[in-house]
Amino acid sequence: MLISDIVRRNAEYFGDCDAVVVPGGVTASWAELEERSNALARAFLDLGLRKGERVATFMSNCLEFYDFFFACAKTGIVGAPTNVRLAAGELASYLSYVEPAAILVHAGVEETARRFIDQVPSLRHVIGVGDGHTFALDAAALRSAQPTTDPGCSVDETDVYQLAATSGTTGTPKAAIGTHRNALAGIVTWGAELGSGERETNLQAIPMFFNPGGQSGLHYVFLKGGRSVLIEPFDPPVFLAAIEQYRANHSIIVPTMVTMLLDHPDCGKHDYSSLRGIGSGGSPLPRTVLARAREVFGDVMYGMYGMAETYSAGLILRRENQFTTGPPDVVARLASAGKPMIYMQARVVDDDGNDVARDNTTPGEIWMKGDSISSGYFRMPEETAHAWHGEWLKSGDVAVVDAEGFITIVDRKKDIIITGGINVFSRDIEEALYQHPAVAQAAAIGIPHPTWGEAIHAVVTLKPDAQATPDELIEFAAERLARFKKPRSLDIVDELPISGTGKVLKKELRAGYLTAGGER
Repeated sequence: MLISDIVRRNAEYFGDCDAVVVPGGVTASWAELEERSNALARAFLDLGLRKGERVATFMSNCLEFYDFFFACAKTGIVGAPTNVRLAAGELASYLSYVEPAAILVHAGVEETARRFIDQVPSLRHVIGVGDGHTFALDAAALRSAQPTTDPGCSVDETDVYQLAATSGTTGTPKAAIGTHRNALAGIVTWGAELGSGERETNLQAIPMFFNPGGQSGLHYVFLKGGRSVLIEPFDPPVFLAAIEQYRANHSIIVPTMVTMLLDHPDCGKHDYSSLRGIGSGGSPLPRTVLARAREVFGDVMYGMYGMAETYSAGLILRRENQFTTGPPDVVARLASAGKPMIYMQARVVDDDGNDVARDNTTPGEIWMKGDSISSGYFRMPEETAHAWHGEWLKSGDVAVVDAEGFITIVDRKKDIIITGGINVFSRDIEEALYQHPAVAQAAAIGIPHPTWGEAIHAVVTLKPDAQATPDELIEFAAERLARFKKPRSLDIVDELPISGTGKVLKKELRAGYLTAGGER
Protein backbone atom coordinates (compact mmCIF):
# COMPACT_ATOMS: atom_id res chain seq x y z
CA MET A 1 0.00 0.00 0.00
CA LEU A 2 1.09 3.58 -0.71
CA ILE A 3 0.30 6.82 1.06
CA SER A 4 -1.62 7.86 -2.06
CA ASP A 5 -3.94 4.86 -1.55
CA ILE A 6 -5.38 6.57 1.54
CA VAL A 7 -6.98 9.35 -0.50
CA ARG A 8 -7.85 7.02 -3.40
CA ARG A 9 -9.68 4.56 -1.15
CA ASN A 10 -11.47 7.25 0.81
CA ALA A 11 -12.59 9.00 -2.38
CA GLU A 12 -14.20 5.70 -3.39
CA TYR A 13 -15.80 4.74 -0.08
CA PHE A 14 -16.27 8.09 1.66
CA GLY A 15 -16.29 10.50 -1.28
CA ASP A 16 -18.95 12.91 0.06
CA CYS A 17 -17.61 12.88 3.63
CA ASP A 18 -15.43 15.66 5.03
CA ALA A 19 -11.70 15.06 4.80
CA VAL A 20 -10.41 18.44 6.00
CA VAL A 21 -12.33 21.20 7.77
CA VAL A 22 -10.83 24.68 8.07
CA PRO A 23 -13.03 26.59 10.55
CA GLY A 24 -14.14 29.79 8.87
CA GLY A 25 -12.61 28.62 5.60
CA VAL A 26 -12.82 25.83 3.05
CA THR A 27 -14.04 22.31 3.75
CA ALA A 28 -12.83 19.58 1.39
CA SER A 29 -14.48 16.20 0.94
CA TRP A 30 -12.47 13.09 0.20
CA ALA A 31 -13.55 13.21 -3.45
CA GLU A 32 -12.43 16.83 -3.66
CA LEU A 33 -9.10 16.09 -1.95
CA GLU A 34 -8.48 13.29 -4.45
CA GLU A 35 -9.04 15.70 -7.34
CA ARG A 36 -7.05 18.55 -5.75
CA SER A 37 -4.03 16.32 -5.13
CA ASN A 38 -4.24 14.82 -8.64
CA ALA A 39 -4.24 18.31 -10.13
CA LEU A 40 -1.30 19.47 -8.01
CA ALA A 41 0.62 16.32 -8.89
CA ARG A 42 0.09 17.03 -12.59
CA ALA A 43 1.11 20.67 -12.05
CA PHE A 44 4.39 19.53 -10.48
CA LEU A 45 5.07 17.33 -13.48
CA ASP A 46 4.19 20.14 -15.91
CA LEU A 47 6.77 22.34 -14.18
CA GLY A 48 9.37 19.72 -15.08
CA LEU A 49 9.69 18.17 -11.63
CA ARG A 50 10.52 14.50 -11.68
CA LYS A 51 10.54 11.51 -9.38
CA GLY A 52 13.23 11.82 -6.73
CA GLU A 53 13.50 15.62 -6.95
CA ARG A 54 12.59 17.54 -3.81
CA VAL A 55 9.77 20.03 -3.30
CA ALA A 56 9.99 22.01 -0.07
CA THR A 57 7.26 23.79 1.84
CA PHE A 58 7.32 26.89 3.99
CA MET A 59 3.77 26.84 5.30
CA SER A 60 1.84 26.83 8.53
CA ASN A 61 -0.97 24.29 8.74
CA CYS A 62 -3.42 24.74 5.86
CA LEU A 63 -5.56 22.68 3.50
CA GLU A 64 -2.83 22.83 0.85
CA PHE A 65 -0.57 20.71 3.05
CA TYR A 66 -2.83 17.73 2.33
CA ASP A 67 -2.74 18.46 -1.41
CA PHE A 68 1.05 18.53 -1.16
CA PHE A 69 1.41 15.26 0.80
CA PHE A 70 -0.78 13.30 -1.59
CA ALA A 71 0.68 14.95 -4.72
CA CYS A 72 4.14 13.85 -3.61
CA ALA A 73 2.82 10.36 -2.93
CA LYS A 74 1.30 10.11 -6.43
CA THR A 75 4.37 11.26 -8.35
CA GLY A 76 7.42 10.04 -6.44
CA ILE A 77 8.50 13.65 -5.99
CA VAL A 78 10.00 13.91 -2.51
CA GLY A 79 8.50 16.34 -0.01
CA ALA A 80 10.79 18.42 2.21
CA PRO A 81 8.72 20.56 4.62
CA THR A 82 10.56 23.16 6.68
CA ASN A 83 9.96 24.62 10.13
CA VAL A 84 8.36 28.06 9.78
CA ARG A 85 9.82 29.04 13.15
CA LEU A 86 13.44 28.83 12.04
CA ALA A 87 15.45 31.93 11.19
CA ALA A 88 16.15 32.78 7.54
CA GLY A 89 19.81 31.76 7.83
CA GLU A 90 18.90 28.37 9.31
CA LEU A 91 16.38 27.76 6.54
CA ALA A 92 18.85 28.70 3.83
CA SER A 93 21.39 26.30 5.33
CA TYR A 94 18.94 23.39 5.54
CA LEU A 95 17.49 23.90 2.07
CA SER A 96 20.92 24.28 0.49
CA TYR A 97 21.65 20.82 1.88
CA VAL A 98 18.33 19.28 0.76
CA GLU A 99 18.45 21.03 -2.65
CA PRO A 100 14.75 21.36 -3.52
CA ALA A 101 13.79 22.17 -7.09
CA ALA A 102 10.64 24.00 -5.94
CA ILE A 103 9.08 25.38 -2.79
CA LEU A 104 5.51 26.14 -1.75
CA VAL A 105 5.30 29.32 0.35
CA HIS A 106 2.18 30.47 2.18
CA ALA A 107 1.22 34.12 1.90
CA GLY A 108 1.31 34.49 5.67
CA VAL A 109 5.05 33.80 5.82
CA GLU A 110 6.12 35.30 2.49
CA GLU A 111 8.12 38.09 4.14
CA THR A 112 10.37 35.59 5.92
CA ALA A 113 10.64 33.40 2.82
CA ARG A 114 11.88 36.36 0.77
CA ARG A 115 14.90 36.53 3.08
CA PHE A 116 16.17 33.05 2.25
CA ILE A 117 14.83 31.75 -1.08
CA ASP A 118 17.46 33.64 -3.10
CA GLN A 119 20.13 31.84 -1.06
CA VAL A 120 19.01 28.39 -2.26
CA PRO A 121 20.63 27.85 -5.71
CA SER A 122 18.69 24.67 -6.52
CA LEU A 123 15.27 26.40 -6.53
CA ARG A 124 13.72 26.66 -10.00
CA HIS A 125 10.16 27.44 -8.91
CA VAL A 126 8.57 29.33 -6.01
CA ILE A 127 4.84 28.63 -5.73
CA GLY A 128 2.63 30.91 -3.66
CA VAL A 129 -0.17 29.48 -1.53
CA GLY A 130 -3.20 31.35 -0.21
CA ASP A 131 -4.57 34.81 -0.89
CA GLY A 132 -2.34 37.86 -1.03
CA HIS A 133 1.06 36.46 -1.99
CA THR A 134 3.11 38.19 -4.70
CA PHE A 135 4.87 35.21 -6.30
CA ALA A 136 4.52 34.64 -10.04
CA LEU A 137 3.23 31.09 -9.60
CA ASP A 138 0.08 30.33 -7.61
CA ALA A 139 -0.84 26.87 -6.34
CA ALA A 140 -4.59 27.30 -6.93
CA ALA A 141 -4.05 28.57 -10.48
CA LEU A 142 -1.68 25.71 -11.25
CA ARG A 143 -4.25 23.18 -9.98
CA SER A 144 -7.14 24.73 -11.90
CA ALA A 145 -5.21 24.45 -15.17
CA GLN A 146 -4.82 20.67 -14.81
CA PRO A 147 -7.06 17.61 -15.27
CA THR A 148 -8.18 16.08 -11.98
CA THR A 149 -7.46 12.48 -12.95
CA ASP A 150 -4.65 10.43 -11.46
CA PRO A 151 -1.24 11.30 -12.99
CA GLY A 152 -0.49 7.59 -13.45
CA CYS A 153 3.10 7.61 -12.15
CA SER A 154 4.95 4.47 -11.07
CA VAL A 155 5.64 4.58 -7.32
CA ASP A 156 6.78 1.80 -4.98
CA GLU A 157 6.42 1.46 -1.21
CA THR A 158 10.21 1.58 -0.87
CA ASP A 159 10.44 4.90 -2.74
CA VAL A 160 11.38 7.97 -0.73
CA TYR A 161 8.22 9.86 0.14
CA GLN A 162 9.25 12.70 2.50
CA LEU A 163 12.37 14.06 4.17
CA ALA A 164 11.67 14.67 7.84
CA ALA A 165 13.79 17.44 9.33
CA THR A 166 15.11 16.58 12.77
CA SER A 167 14.32 19.04 15.54
CA GLY A 168 17.66 20.78 15.17
CA THR A 169 18.11 21.31 18.90
CA THR A 170 21.88 20.99 18.51
CA GLY A 171 22.42 22.63 15.12
CA THR A 172 21.18 22.60 11.53
CA PRO A 173 18.49 19.91 11.16
CA LYS A 174 19.30 16.67 9.40
CA ALA A 175 16.85 15.19 6.90
CA ALA A 176 15.67 11.70 7.84
CA ILE A 177 14.66 9.65 4.80
CA GLY A 178 11.06 8.42 4.96
CA THR A 179 9.57 5.93 2.52
CA HIS A 180 5.91 5.09 1.94
CA ARG A 181 6.46 1.96 4.01
CA ASN A 182 7.94 3.99 6.88
CA ALA A 183 5.07 6.50 6.88
CA LEU A 184 2.31 3.90 6.71
CA ALA A 185 3.95 1.82 9.43
CA GLY A 186 3.98 4.88 11.68
CA ILE A 187 0.34 5.71 10.95
CA VAL A 188 -0.83 2.13 11.45
CA THR A 189 1.21 1.76 14.66
CA TRP A 190 -0.37 4.83 16.24
CA GLY A 191 -3.83 3.78 15.06
CA ALA A 192 -3.43 0.30 16.51
CA GLU A 193 -2.38 1.74 19.87
CA LEU A 194 -4.97 4.49 20.21
CA GLY A 195 -7.75 3.01 18.10
CA SER A 196 -10.36 4.72 15.95
CA GLY A 197 -13.73 3.96 14.46
CA GLU A 198 -15.06 4.86 11.04
CA ARG A 199 -15.33 8.59 10.19
CA GLU A 200 -13.93 9.90 13.46
CA THR A 201 -12.56 13.42 13.93
CA ASN A 202 -9.05 14.61 14.69
CA LEU A 203 -8.19 18.12 15.84
CA GLN A 204 -5.06 19.03 13.88
CA ALA A 205 -3.06 21.49 15.98
CA ILE A 206 0.52 20.19 15.82
CA PRO A 207 2.61 21.57 12.94
CA MET A 208 2.42 19.38 9.85
CA PHE A 209 6.00 20.19 8.88
CA PHE A 210 6.94 17.87 11.75
CA ASN A 211 6.88 14.15 10.87
CA PRO A 212 5.73 15.14 7.37
CA GLY A 213 3.10 13.01 5.71
CA GLY A 214 2.82 10.77 8.72
CA GLN A 215 0.46 10.60 11.65
CA SER A 216 1.12 14.16 12.81
CA GLY A 217 -0.62 15.36 9.63
CA LEU A 218 -2.14 12.36 7.88
CA HIS A 219 -3.73 11.23 11.11
CA TYR A 220 -4.70 7.60 11.64
CA VAL A 221 -8.43 8.51 11.52
CA PHE A 222 -7.84 8.96 7.78
CA LEU A 223 -7.43 5.19 7.41
CA LYS A 224 -11.16 4.81 8.06
CA GLY A 225 -12.53 7.84 6.26
CA GLY A 226 -12.14 10.26 9.15
CA ARG A 227 -11.57 14.00 9.02
CA SER A 228 -9.13 16.55 10.40
CA VAL A 229 -10.26 19.91 11.72
CA LEU A 230 -7.42 22.42 11.38
CA ILE A 231 -6.80 24.58 14.44
CA GLU A 232 -4.30 27.12 13.12
CA PRO A 233 -2.79 28.81 14.95
CA PHE A 234 -3.08 26.80 18.14
CA ASP A 235 -5.15 28.83 20.57
CA PRO A 236 -6.29 27.20 23.85
CA PRO A 237 -9.86 28.59 23.99
CA VAL A 238 -10.43 27.78 20.30
CA PHE A 239 -9.08 24.25 20.75
CA LEU A 240 -11.15 23.62 23.88
CA ALA A 241 -14.35 24.87 22.23
CA ALA A 242 -13.63 22.85 19.07
CA ILE A 243 -13.67 19.58 21.02
CA GLU A 244 -17.34 20.11 21.77
CA GLN A 245 -18.26 21.85 18.51
CA TYR A 246 -16.87 19.11 16.26
CA ARG A 247 -17.33 16.21 18.68
CA ALA A 248 -13.62 15.58 18.32
CA ASN A 249 -12.28 12.14 19.12
CA HIS A 250 -8.53 12.52 18.76
CA SER A 251 -5.62 14.94 18.75
CA ILE A 252 -1.85 15.00 18.96
CA ILE A 253 -0.38 17.80 21.05
CA VAL A 254 2.93 18.43 22.79
CA PRO A 255 3.31 18.87 26.57
CA THR A 256 3.58 22.65 26.34
CA MET A 257 0.20 22.69 24.61
CA VAL A 258 -1.30 20.40 27.28
CA THR A 259 -0.12 22.80 29.97
CA MET A 260 -1.54 25.80 28.10
CA LEU A 261 -4.93 24.08 27.85
CA LEU A 262 -5.01 23.13 31.53
CA ASP A 263 -4.01 26.62 32.66
CA HIS A 264 -6.57 28.46 30.53
CA PRO A 265 -9.68 29.84 32.30
CA ASP A 266 -11.94 28.11 29.74
CA CYS A 267 -10.60 24.67 30.64
CA GLY A 268 -13.45 22.53 31.97
CA LYS A 269 -16.22 24.68 30.49
CA HIS A 270 -16.99 22.38 27.56
CA ASP A 271 -18.15 18.83 26.94
CA TYR A 272 -15.13 16.59 26.38
CA SER A 273 -17.02 13.29 26.39
CA SER A 274 -16.35 12.64 22.67
CA LEU A 275 -12.58 12.32 23.23
CA ARG A 276 -11.02 8.91 22.71
CA GLY A 277 -7.29 9.51 22.48
CA ILE A 278 -4.91 12.43 22.93
CA GLY A 279 -1.31 11.58 22.18
CA SER A 280 1.36 13.80 23.69
CA GLY A 281 4.98 13.61 22.59
CA GLY A 282 7.90 15.73 21.48
CA SER A 283 9.24 16.04 25.03
CA PRO A 284 8.53 14.26 28.34
CA LEU A 285 5.06 14.84 29.77
CA PRO A 286 5.55 15.72 33.47
CA ARG A 287 3.63 13.36 35.71
CA THR A 288 1.82 16.24 37.46
CA VAL A 289 0.61 17.54 34.09
CA LEU A 290 -0.52 14.06 33.00
CA ALA A 291 -2.45 13.59 36.25
CA ARG A 292 -4.22 16.96 35.82
CA ALA A 293 -5.04 16.23 32.18
CA ARG A 294 -6.65 12.91 33.12
CA GLU A 295 -8.87 14.71 35.62
CA VAL A 296 -10.05 17.25 33.04
CA PHE A 297 -10.25 15.27 29.78
CA GLY A 298 -10.81 11.78 31.13
CA ASP A 299 -8.96 8.54 30.61
CA VAL A 300 -7.81 9.53 27.12
CA MET A 301 -4.20 10.66 27.55
CA TYR A 302 -1.27 8.77 26.07
CA GLY A 303 2.30 9.75 26.77
CA MET A 304 4.31 8.95 23.66
CA TYR A 305 7.93 8.96 22.58
CA GLY A 306 9.25 9.00 19.04
CA MET A 307 11.55 10.87 16.70
CA ALA A 308 11.59 12.27 13.18
CA GLU A 309 13.75 9.24 12.35
CA THR A 310 10.96 6.86 13.49
CA TYR A 311 7.95 8.66 12.02
CA SER A 312 7.19 9.44 15.67
CA ALA A 313 6.49 5.80 16.56
CA GLY A 314 8.41 4.41 19.50
CA LEU A 315 7.20 4.11 23.08
CA ILE A 316 3.76 4.60 24.62
CA LEU A 317 2.39 4.90 28.15
CA ARG A 318 -0.93 3.16 27.70
CA ARG A 319 -3.98 4.18 29.73
CA GLU A 320 -4.07 0.90 31.63
CA ASN A 321 -0.60 1.67 33.01
CA GLN A 322 -1.43 5.14 34.33
CA PHE A 323 -2.00 5.06 38.09
CA THR A 324 -2.28 8.21 40.20
CA THR A 325 -2.62 6.23 43.44
CA GLY A 326 -1.07 3.01 44.69
CA PRO A 327 2.44 1.73 45.43
CA PRO A 328 5.15 4.37 44.77
CA ASP A 329 6.87 2.30 42.08
CA VAL A 330 3.57 1.98 40.19
CA VAL A 331 2.63 5.67 40.52
CA ALA A 332 6.18 6.57 39.40
CA ARG A 333 5.41 5.07 35.98
CA LEU A 334 3.38 8.20 35.19
CA ALA A 335 6.77 9.81 34.51
CA SER A 336 7.80 7.05 32.12
CA ALA A 337 7.49 6.89 28.34
CA GLY A 338 5.97 3.43 28.76
CA LYS A 339 6.80 0.39 26.67
CA PRO A 340 7.47 -0.16 22.95
CA MET A 341 4.51 0.30 20.63
CA ILE A 342 3.39 -2.65 18.57
CA TYR A 343 5.62 -3.14 15.50
CA MET A 344 8.44 -1.50 17.48
CA GLN A 345 11.33 -2.94 19.45
CA ALA A 346 13.33 -0.98 22.01
CA ARG A 347 16.40 -1.57 24.14
CA VAL A 348 18.23 0.51 26.74
CA VAL A 349 21.94 -0.19 26.35
CA ASP A 350 25.27 0.80 27.85
CA ASP A 351 28.23 2.22 25.93
CA ASP A 352 29.17 -1.29 24.77
CA GLY A 353 25.72 -2.04 23.38
CA ASN A 354 24.71 -4.35 26.25
CA ASP A 355 21.24 -4.13 27.82
CA VAL A 356 21.35 -2.29 31.15
CA ALA A 357 19.99 -3.78 34.34
CA ARG A 358 16.23 -3.40 34.77
CA ASP A 359 16.60 -1.69 38.13
CA ASN A 360 15.13 1.71 37.19
CA THR A 361 18.48 3.21 38.17
CA THR A 362 21.15 2.19 35.66
CA PRO A 363 21.10 4.63 32.71
CA GLY A 364 21.63 3.74 29.09
CA GLU A 365 20.77 4.89 25.58
CA ILE A 366 17.46 4.00 23.93
CA TRP A 367 17.86 1.98 20.73
CA MET A 368 14.84 1.25 18.51
CA LYS A 369 13.98 -0.98 15.56
CA GLY A 370 10.81 -1.17 13.48
CA ASP A 371 9.21 -0.72 10.07
CA SER A 372 8.61 3.00 10.59
CA ILE A 373 12.28 3.76 11.18
CA SER A 374 14.22 5.67 8.54
CA SER A 375 17.10 4.01 6.74
CA GLY A 376 19.33 7.04 7.36
CA TYR A 377 19.93 10.72 6.78
CA PHE A 378 19.75 12.20 3.30
CA ARG A 379 23.26 12.54 1.84
CA MET A 380 24.90 12.15 5.27
CA PRO A 381 26.69 8.77 5.32
CA GLU A 382 28.89 9.61 8.31
CA GLU A 383 26.00 10.83 10.45
CA THR A 384 23.97 7.80 9.40
CA ALA A 385 26.78 5.43 10.38
CA HIS A 386 27.04 7.15 13.76
CA ALA A 387 23.30 7.02 14.52
CA TRP A 388 22.51 3.48 13.30
CA HIS A 389 23.86 0.17 14.58
CA GLY A 390 22.67 -2.25 11.92
CA GLU A 391 18.88 -2.10 12.02
CA TRP A 392 18.91 -0.35 15.39
CA LEU A 393 18.55 3.44 15.60
CA LYS A 394 20.55 4.98 18.42
CA SER A 395 18.27 7.70 19.77
CA GLY A 396 20.72 9.81 21.76
CA ASP A 397 18.25 9.76 24.65
CA VAL A 398 19.31 8.42 28.04
CA ALA A 399 16.81 6.35 30.00
CA VAL A 400 16.37 3.81 32.79
CA VAL A 401 14.14 0.74 32.65
CA ASP A 402 12.30 -1.00 35.48
CA ALA A 403 11.62 -4.68 36.10
CA GLU A 404 8.38 -4.57 34.10
CA GLY A 405 10.03 -2.93 31.08
CA PHE A 406 8.78 0.63 31.61
CA ILE A 407 11.31 3.04 30.12
CA THR A 408 11.80 6.46 31.71
CA ILE A 409 13.78 9.08 29.81
CA VAL A 410 16.14 11.03 32.03
CA ASP A 411 18.03 13.22 29.56
CA ARG A 412 19.54 13.72 26.16
CA LYS A 413 23.13 12.48 26.03
CA LYS A 414 24.23 15.99 25.12
CA ASP A 415 22.21 17.57 27.94
CA ILE A 416 23.58 15.58 30.88
CA ILE A 417 24.96 17.97 33.50
CA ILE A 418 28.37 17.00 34.86
CA THR A 419 28.97 18.82 38.14
CA GLY A 420 31.94 17.94 40.31
CA GLY A 421 32.47 14.82 38.19
CA ILE A 422 28.93 13.54 38.88
CA ASN A 423 26.35 13.02 36.13
CA VAL A 424 23.04 14.73 36.87
CA PHE A 425 19.97 14.23 34.70
CA SER A 426 18.02 17.40 33.99
CA ARG A 427 14.71 15.49 34.01
CA ASP A 428 15.05 14.86 37.78
CA ILE A 429 15.36 18.58 38.49
CA GLU A 430 12.56 19.52 36.12
CA GLU A 431 10.17 16.97 37.63
CA ALA A 432 10.85 18.39 41.10
CA LEU A 433 10.12 21.93 39.93
CA TYR A 434 6.93 20.86 38.15
CA GLN A 435 5.51 19.81 41.51
CA HIS A 436 5.40 23.47 42.57
CA PRO A 437 1.89 24.83 41.93
CA ALA A 438 3.18 28.05 40.36
CA VAL A 439 5.48 26.44 37.75
CA ALA A 440 4.23 26.13 34.18
CA GLN A 441 7.45 25.07 32.43
CA ALA A 442 10.88 24.12 33.71
CA ALA A 443 14.25 23.45 32.12
CA ALA A 444 17.52 22.55 33.82
CA ILE A 445 20.91 23.11 32.20
CA GLY A 446 24.57 23.04 33.14
CA ILE A 447 26.38 26.38 33.07
CA PRO A 448 30.15 26.93 33.36
CA HIS A 449 31.57 26.98 36.89
CA PRO A 450 35.26 27.57 37.77
CA THR A 451 35.32 24.86 40.46
CA TRP A 452 32.68 22.29 39.58
CA GLY A 453 32.98 22.39 35.80
CA GLU A 454 29.25 22.90 35.52
CA ALA A 455 26.72 24.25 37.96
CA ILE A 456 23.04 23.34 37.81
CA HIS A 457 20.88 26.22 36.64
CA ALA A 458 17.10 26.15 36.20
CA VAL A 459 14.90 28.35 34.04
CA VAL A 460 11.14 28.37 34.63
CA THR A 461 7.97 30.08 33.50
CA LEU A 462 5.05 30.62 35.86
CA LYS A 463 1.38 29.91 35.39
CA PRO A 464 -0.90 32.91 34.73
CA ASP A 465 -1.29 35.11 37.83
CA ALA A 466 0.97 32.80 39.85
CA GLN A 467 3.82 34.14 41.97
CA ALA A 468 7.07 32.66 43.22
CA THR A 469 10.64 33.78 43.80
CA PRO A 470 13.82 32.09 42.57
CA ASP A 471 14.94 31.34 46.13
CA GLU A 472 11.57 29.80 46.94
CA LEU A 473 11.71 27.53 43.91
CA ILE A 474 15.31 26.49 44.56
CA GLU A 475 14.47 25.46 48.11
CA PHE A 476 11.31 23.70 46.96
CA ALA A 477 13.34 21.61 44.52
CA ALA A 478 16.08 20.99 47.09
CA GLU A 479 13.57 19.38 49.43
CA ARG A 480 12.80 16.81 46.75
CA LEU A 481 16.27 16.13 45.38
CA ALA A 482 19.58 14.74 46.49
CA ARG A 483 21.82 17.57 47.67
CA PHE A 484 24.14 17.40 44.64
CA LYS A 485 21.14 17.84 42.31
CA LYS A 486 19.95 21.09 43.85
CA PRO A 487 19.87 24.01 41.39
CA ARG A 488 22.50 26.58 42.33
CA SER A 489 20.67 29.34 40.50
CA LEU A 490 17.30 29.89 38.87
CA ASP A 491 15.75 32.41 36.51
CA ILE A 492 12.05 33.12 36.06
CA VAL A 493 11.32 34.13 32.45
CA ASP A 494 8.26 34.98 30.37
CA GLU A 495 8.86 32.14 27.93
CA LEU A 496 11.32 29.39 27.10
CA PRO A 497 12.77 28.92 23.62
CA ILE A 498 10.66 26.14 22.11
CA SER A 499 11.16 24.24 18.86
CA GLY A 500 8.35 23.60 16.42
CA THR A 501 7.92 20.15 17.97
CA GLY A 502 7.57 21.43 21.53
CA LYS A 503 11.10 20.74 22.73
CA VAL A 504 12.95 23.26 24.87
CA LEU A 505 15.96 24.51 22.95
CA LYS A 506 18.55 24.04 25.66
CA LYS A 507 21.31 25.04 23.28
CA GLU A 508 19.79 28.52 23.20
CA LEU A 509 19.39 28.57 26.97
CA ARG A 510 23.02 27.61 27.52
CA ALA A 511 24.18 30.27 25.06
CA GLY A 512 23.17 32.92 27.56
CA TYR A 513 25.63 31.58 30.16
CA LEU A 514 28.98 31.36 28.43
CA THR A 515 31.36 32.57 31.09
CA ALA A 516 32.51 30.77 34.21
CA GLY A 517 30.16 31.34 37.08
CA GLY A 518 27.21 31.59 34.75
CA GLU A 519 27.49 35.33 34.20
CA ARG A 520 25.77 36.54 31.06
